Amino acid sequence: MSNESYTRISFYIVAHADDWLLFMQPNAYNDLVSSNNRVVFIISTAGDAGDAGEDEKYWRGREEGTKSSIRFCLAPRIRLFESHNTKDFNGHTISYWSSNNVICYFLRLPDGNLNGNGFSKYNYESLSKFKAGYINSITALDNSTTYNSWSDIYNTLQVIILSESSGISDMRLNYLNPCSTENPNDHSDHIATGQAIQAMTIISNLQQTLFVGYNLTDKAQSLDQIDYFWKVGMFAAYEKAVFDASGYSTLKEGIHIYLEWCSRRASFVTLNTS
Repeated sequence: MSNESYTRISFYIVAHADDWLLFMQPNAYNDLVSSNNRVVFIISTAGDAGDAGEDEKYWRGREEGTKSSIRFCLAPRIRLFESHNTKDFNGHTISYWSSNNVICYFLRLPDGNLNGNGFSKYNYESLSKFKAGYINSITALDNSTTYNSWSDIYNTLQVIILSESSGISDMRLNYLNPCSTENPNDHSDHIATGQAIQAMTIISNLQQTLFVGYNLTDKAQSLDQIDYFWKVGMFAAYEKAVFDASGYSTLKEGIHIYLEWCSRRASFVTLNTS
């Protein structure tokens, strides 16, 4: 389907493959199944967690988890047509996977760890260190490309957005709020990705929805029955795909915290265009 067939485009720019699943529902689901809506996911890091002892199987499994979750939403409604390849943006080669009205871009930058210190396997590189100037470059885990300045990161995000939104005037941008007051105690990658988004020169022209991340468990509002079904189902599809690809269960990190996240409705603020 060409862009002329879409009346709206929704971008979900997140640090890790499960962020949009856990913290942006039912918004993301509603966009996925909305007619004439194109949905673009941009996932900035591989979410490798130092590879959790599974070499590259773990982070590749997380990408498969994202795909599986999207299939879970779309398959009951429409026949799926999938493709995958790479595209060049701003001098960088980026892998993508698409299905029908959805496309996912995987930048595959190193996971920065909760505190931004990174992991030894990838030379302790992280987005937050890169922004702060503690490292001079950051390289994708698959060695597909290297970014040599902080502006290189946010300009690449901007080029993807402009390319994908060509011909569509109704553009909506969704990401985790980097403000520590509105979204306290969040992951360093969540914060740095949000800061990169807010550094784009086109940001003031976009309707933005800024979400709460890890602190969502402190929010009282629960999902209704139907939205809860879809959120739990999407996460279950994600979890199974990760395990099938890598042998790693995400749930070993703490079943109760995932139960809390899966029951919560997204908490967010919306900023309209200027």
